[in-house]
Amino acid sequence: MKRHVYDIERNMIILQEDKNESAKIIQLIKKIDNINEVYINSESEIISQKQPFLISLLLGYRLDLKENELEEIMKIIFIIWEYFKNFEQILKIKVSEKQFEKIQHRNIHMLKYFEGENGKNAQYNFVESDLSHLHSKALLTGIFFQFNHKKSLVEMNNEDKGIILIGMKSLIECFDEIIAKN
Repeated sequence: MKRHVYDIERNMIILQEDKNESAKIIQLIKKIDNINEVYINSESEIISQKQPFLISLLLGYRLDLKENELEEIMKIIFIIWEYFKNFEQILKIKVSEKQFEKIQHRNIHMLKYFEGENGKNAQYNFVESDLSHLHSKALLTGIFFQFNHKKSLVEMNNEDKGIILIGMKSLIECFDEIIAKN
């Protein structure tokens, strides 16, 4: 039996599993906030072998971001990596550019549709529907937290922030998809 709390204000169920995942994400954020050059080099080597698309994604952001912004995006990618790296499927099946672009295109389309929704209830229902399929909600929430609390990310221009948030959500969904299919 799953334990849950009912949030009356939002009319939604918060599972105990979601709370446990949130605690795990808090620990990952703390860990990544304290990484050093040894960690960066060793994990980057593993990532380049097991999930090279993550390196490509980070390098793609390099030209558009300031150094301090890029450093925070690198940390977010490490948070995502740390969250998924112990799943056997993630070590065997690589995220492809095609998979990422397909999911990212869907997310961009969803965002454009969302902008056309009228009323807070319609928007809330739309977002709830979109997030209901996401297995790693706590991870995405942790990433949103970073964007709301890290100075360089808070100060990032909104266009870049939106592009990167869609990219990070898409990356999480790529990993979720790999795990779900295998």
